[in-house]
Amino acid sequence: MTSTPLISVVIPCYNDGAYLPETIDRLQQQTYSHFEIIVVNDGSTDAHTLQVLEELSQKGIKVLHKENGRMSSARNHGVQYASGSLIAALDADDYFHPSFFTKAIAILEKKTEVAVVTSHIQLFGDYKQTARPRGGNAYNFLFSSECPACAMVRKSCWDAVGGYDEQMTMGYEDWEFYIRITKQGWKVEVIPEKLLFYRQTPGSTLKNDTTPRRQEIINYIISKHGDWYLQCLKELVNNKQVLFTESRIAYLTIWRMIINRLRKKYS
Repeated sequence: MTSTPLISVVIPCYNDGAYLPETIDRLQQQTYSHFEIIVVNDGSTDAHTLQVLEELSQKGIKVLHKENGRMSSARNHGVQYASGSLIAALDADDYFHPSFFTKAIAILEKKTEVAVVTSHIQLFGDYKQTARPRGGNAYNFLFSSECPACAMVRKSCWDAVGGYDEQMTMGYEDWEFYIRITKQGWKVEVIPEKLLFYRQTPGSTLKNDTTPRRQEIINYIISKHGDWYLQCLKELVNNKQVLFTESRIAYLTIWRMIINRLRKKYS
């Protein structure tokens, strides 16, 4: 990696004209300035959003237009047109702290085994909480996503795993994406500072799509990576390692749950 790699910031936008100008303004406050902005209009129907996109295009920001395909499709589409060796995935209503790019690049230059860099998260809007993802290796992603979609990813890694699964339209597509990355031996690094600001709104995908269909989505992830789940659990059990979830479920219980799901016995 060169000392001043180009970052391609890919921002999917679906009727987010109310938030997008702030997101762009905050990007331009980054202490690291060698980046391009790619906004992917994912079939927006809102007149105000379309006007905002036209204004951004006139200012020299790359705006791509496509039919609505949800987040996975929009992110992948933007990356196809990216010139940078690093991808900064960012949602249209969120933003990074001005120091994030500088700090993330420093990690990627120092640690060649790291493919993804994110940070602690400050939620704002309807909910004001702090989230502290763990990142790490594949084991950390067995039972939960430990990295948000908004993160910096080596483009070579993105391309190697084939980007996001476009069949996943209801959420957790970032979790499945990071499973594929860490399965290949890459690691995810989390900066222990609140450098990602994640807006919470009544229309969020998590609230309206992901949470109501959580079981269905998890079943899809486990079925897609069934052999890997079984292999990881065997290794952990054989090594006599113990992991507790928030509800302190032991490995034997988790093992039975995974086996039942793989055999399509969900009761």
